[in-house]
Amino acid sequence: MNKKVIAKVATIVGVMAIIALMIAKLYDIGIHRPSLVFKQLSPNTIQWLNTFNQFNPESIMKAASVGPFEWDNKDDIGQKHTAGKWSKEEDANVIVYYRKDREAKGQQNARKVMECSESAILEIRDYLGTYHLPSDLNGRKVPFYLPSNDEEYTKLLSKMSSDGASAKSKYGCSIIMIGPLGCQLKGILIHPTAFTTSNANGDLEYNRVVRRELAYYTYIATLDYNKDSHRFAWFVQGITDSFALEGQELPLKPQHIARLERECSLTSEFPSTDKMSQWGGTSFIQFYERTYGRAQLKKLIITTDSLSVDSAFIVLNQNTDSLKQQWIQSLQTIETYEE
Repeated sequence: MNKKVIAKVATIVGVMAIIALMIAKLYDIGIHRPSLVFKQLSPNTIQWLNTFNQFNPESIMKAASVGPFEWDNKDDIGQKHTAGKWSKEEDANVIVYYRKDREAKGQQNARKVMECSESAILEIRDYLGTYHLPSDLNGRKVPFYLPSNDEEYTKLLSKMSSDGASAKSKYGCSIIMIGPLGCQLKGILIHPTAFTTSNANGDLEYNRVVRRELAYYTYIATLDYNKDSHRFAWFVQGITDSFALEGQELPLKPQHIARLERECSLTSEFPSTDKMSQWGGTSFIQFYERTYGRAQLKKLIITTDSLSVDSAFIVLNQNTDSLKQQWIQSLQTIETYEE
């Protein structure tokens, strides 16, 4: 065998050895570390590996890329020197960025958000079974942003969601980078009207934003993205909105109840139009906790970390048709309203 052939064979063997080591390391990380602190291979690396038919990049890149990036808060918009606009309030778990030109009011609102978030964190541990402290996230704290007007809210949302995923809501939203090997919360935005508008319970809306978005992120970051299981929007919205409501019953219109009875199924076929996914999911979760208790709800939520919701019901020896019937019957006794 001549030297050129030997060199070529050695190169191929070396490349395959590198691939094997990278895959082994990736597999080892997937088994022994929480998914929310994974460092994902770059898209270019995954595409390069795919040329050797080791795996399909589409099976890995199911959403926006999550890395590699710094997990701490050094790259937050509010931390950048060039921003120049932001002041901050900070404690062990959260950082709240607010506009310098709104110093007094911004600081006051920032401290309200900090107080609300710390209270919610204690409850989330009991509700979801976990909360991701900075020690779990290589030092990263939850960043909140308090833009001073609607224009700034929209611009900040657009800028932060350019490489992540978000859904704009009336009073606030989360921007999350998510993928099968990790999940990073880029920030929670709170619209300025959330500090001046009260909900039906008499609380200012920012309180629900903080509770809902912290619960949403905590649940999303706990999911095992190495497993190909479906995430049902109605279930995610249900557990997060129910947590935000703090035990207050969600009123429904009679026609909503009729539609839920006629159309819904506790599977991926749950209706998703006219906010039915949100309202129906929330009322089901409230029914489930009221009927089976917080401990059983937490068990259900934890089971869905790696299984779809309908599969989780099977594991917990609960029949979806029976659950639906119990839930719909319970709706006949709740307060309804007409516009």
